[in-house]
Amino acid sequence: MALLRLELLGDLQMRSDSGSLVTISAKKSQALLAYLGVKPSQRVSREKIATLLWSSTGPDQARQSLRQTLSTLRKELAQISASEKILVEENDLLGLDESLVECDVAAFESLVATGSEEALVQAAKLYRGDFLDGFAISEERFDQWVLAERDRLHRMSLRAHMQLLEMQSRRGAVDEAISTAQHSLRIDILQEPVHRSLMRLYMQSGDLVNALQQFETCAKVLKRELRIDPDAETRSLYNEIVKLRAKSSAEGREGEDQHNTVLIVEDNVLNRELTNALLKAAGYQVLVAKDGAEALMMIGRETVDLMLLDVDLPFIDGHSLLQAVRENGLEIPAIFISGVPGEEVEVKAFEVGAADFIRKPVKNNVLLARVAKVLRGDR
Repeated sequence: MALLRLELLGDLQMRSDSGSLVTISAKKSQALLAYLGVKPSQRVSREKIATLLWSSTGPDQARQSLRQTLSTLRKELAQISASEKILVEENDLLGLDESLVECDVAAFESLVATGSEEALVQAAKLYRGDFLDGFAISEERFDQWVLAERDRLHRMSLRAHMQLLEMQSRRGAVDEAISTAQHSLRIDILQEPVHRSLMRLYMQSGDLVNALQQFETCAKVLKRELRIDPDAETRSLYNEIVKLRAKSSAEGREGEDQHNTVLIVEDNVLNRELTNALLKAAGYQVLVAKDGAEALMMIGRETVDLMLLDVDLPFIDGHSLLQAVRENGLEIPAIFISGVPGEEVEVKAFEVGAADFIRKPVKNNVLLARVAKVLRGDR
């Protein structure tokens, strides 16, 4: 039975067979146990250990420091078991007794190598975080080894999650696959293919709102971290979800007596709130967006019967917004309300498919009459 459990995936923890935390005082001692614990069956020369843990000192000083560290470590390990020798010392070689020590890294690699769905589920649970997360001893050789192992195990974990995700998806275990995808994204949120898989899984489960929100998350993180937009495959999937949601909403409303929903897209707070109050008083359901980007996301989540669009909007202007809506296959009528001078903005509005164009300032009774006319289909 294992007397010492080394947990190296995530923050470094050492536990006794009872599960209680074991305290190893010196950081170099912790580093030594971690290095030997990755492969408990290995035996490493004292010279290699000394060079690894004291690379910034001369050879004599490194050997002396190792002797002192081993002396302290023996005493601390003896508190776990006085009769069993956890630390193996065979002449010039050091190691750990693999019958007395368990290490999550060794178990993780073994489970991934097994490759069955059950084994991969267990491997995913073992991967609490990156190898020795936040642990360093300011010794170049050891810290370089940690970085190399961290990268290797990180990539192995992502491959294992993807393999597990494919297995669960193939057998129709949607909820399990969603959980696996979410866990994989917690390890590395920049995996666009996993975001895409999660969108499809939400679609499969009928959760179109979460599917659209997943696209929003993907788009935001790619823009923030990599300064890129989602690729064509991801955008195409998003458009497919938008159309499916619009169709589902339309079918769900058949035979029901519901008021029309009007989306106000206006960056001026006062204008936005006044129009909101006017339409609600007239019995309409109202949604509001302060810019074109927010409006696009809202259209993906909600059923919209009419848009009231300002032209001069942040991020995505009114003309571009209506074009994007049309490109997504949605035929939502739009009335432009603009104070931009000149005929060009009005002409362009009709070119991109506007149902009507009103110049600011607009009287309330005129606005309500135009809205009612467009919603009746009288253009």
